Amino acid sequence: MEQANGFDFVDRAHDPIFLELRKLTEGCPTVTIASYTVTLNAFSLFEIESIGIHDCVSTLEQCYRYLCTHTAE
Repeated sequence: MEQANGFDFVDRAHDPIFLELRKLTEGCPTVTIASYTVTLNAFSLFEIESIGIHDCVSTLEQCYRYLCTHTAE
């Protein structure tokens, strides 16, 4: 069983995390969300970085889920 996140119940069109991430697909090279820096690299992968963290995901949805999970902690 997975714990629900508040953003699971909010329309993504109004979700500040999703709106910020969407900037990456609109030409913005890097965004900062909480303590995370997210970059869309030349291979269309989302690189998520913070102190001691360098993760990579392949879709906007995966990036969104990662940040919702880790910023809620």
